[in-house]
Amino acid sequence: MLKDIAKVLVGVVATKIGFCIWLIAANMLPINIIGIEWSFTLNMISILTGFIILILLVYYSWFWKGKKKSAQGGQEKQEND
Repeated sequence: MLKDIAKVLVGVVATKIGFCIWLIAANMLPINIIGIEWSFTLNMISILTGFIILILLVYYSWFWKGKKKSAQGGQEKQEND
């Protein structure tokens, strides 16, 4: 269930990154949104943190295998989805 939510969030974060790149490409910066000055620097920070979050979400939702304790002496084995 959490992996499915993470997959949806991958799309949301990718869309946000695309929007920030579009702001740069359309030469719309700086822009004032609800009293906040959205500058080139703030936009680049937003893109970089978005990429980090995107990588973590992709890893969790598609590649991460959780560990499950077995009944035999507390040994751990990989959980398969």
